[in-house]
Amino acid sequence: MVPGTLEVVVPARNAGRFLGATLQSVALQHVLPQAVTVVDDGSTDDTAAVTIACAADYGDFLPIHLVHNTGPRGPSAARNLAIRRSTAEFIALLDADDLLAPTHHQLLLSAIQAAPDLVAVFGDSTEFNAAGETLHSQLAKSGMTERDAAALAPGVFTPAAGMFTALLGAGAFGTSACILRRQAALDAGLFDESLRFGEDTDLFLRLALAGRFAFTRATVMHKREHDANLTHARNAPEFDRAKVLSLTRLSAQADDLPLSAAEKDALNAELTRAIDTYTYHASRRGPLGYGDAMRLARDAGHPTIPLKPRHLARLMLRGMAAPDRVA
Repeated sequence: MVPGTLEVVVPARNAGRFLGATLQSVALQHVLPQAVTVVDDGSTDDTAAVTIACAADYGDFLPIHLVHNTGPRGPSAARNLAIRRSTAEFIALLDADDLLAPTHHQLLLSAIQAAPDLVAVFGDSTEFNAAGETLHSQLAKSGMTERDAAALAPGVFTPAAGMFTALLGAGAFGTSACILRRQAALDAGLFDESLRFGEDTDLFLRLALAGRFAFTRATVMHKREHDANLTHARNAPEFDRAKVLSLTRLSAQADDLPLSAAEKDALNAELTRAIDTYTYHASRRGPLGYGDAMRLARDAGHPTIPLKPRHLARLMLRGMAAPDRVA
């Protein structure tokens, strides 16, 4: 591991139409990374060709490496492959359809070096659509800007109450708007490769148990909104199911984790909410999906949530006629 070095990790599956602009945003950084690794996750489009072309265009000042993921598919496995191969001290996560602001590396590297116990840092991000319209600030949407924070350095803050509770809610910050300390991510177990949705928050929660997070209120990333986003509304049931799995594991370990009583209460409350929300989706999918929700609720220690009258009524009125499938 080379102290102070930064590598950008880009998982890419059929991302050719966006990847060129994404890599260009890395090449335009005020502070360049030492390397970029694009992990082609079984693409059938021109993802590999776009990566090779960008490597040729920027090769004089920005090494871009193409790695083919021959193992399990998914963003978790792709990111883990690159992080394990890396020798950098810091990892910048970048989705293949996002754009970094030119100051992303400059601001976040400065932030993570403000204190030795910081395991991750993040900044604000905006979403933009095909028309180029800016939709919202992620930190404002998630409520991060309203949380009490202590200054670590000019423009760099750490949440006064820690990050664990903030991360229990959805989307505290954008995945491409952060930098991780590589060794801390390795120690936390990296991304859970069994999760296709919500795998980033799952890792961030484990990182929050290992050290502090810091943030800047500056915008460091722009998230592209399009029909193929994994975060599209149609995938909400899958995110809720993954959240139940992630929080169930944490809840089972809660007594052995460095959690305050308030954090344990928050974890249990969010797990209860996630089960209830997933049961709502499952009750619309028919008996098989509903049975999956009942099994997850039982495993989480909350077997009565799916038995609420409103869920049962929805299953009878709508679920029995719906396609029977599991998330």
